[in-house]
Amino acid sequence: MGRIRQKYIKRTALELIERYRDRLSTDFRHNREVVRQVLDLHGKMLANRVAGYVTRLMKRSVQARE
Repeated sequence: MGRIRQKYIKRTALELIERYRDRLSTDFRHNREVVRQVLDLHGKMLANRVAGYVTRLMKRSVQARE
């Protein structure tokens, strides 16, 4: 079984995609930098988890377009 993400991570990621879709991509490292610039998060781990979920959602949206 995989890890389950908390609601606040999902909610934050969806809001980021709504507001900053043009700045986000399917690359985790790039998304991590964007998340750090845009949000004021307490800790690296939380930023990484949000960036990881953003990356996953962006990859899904790219696959859905194809």
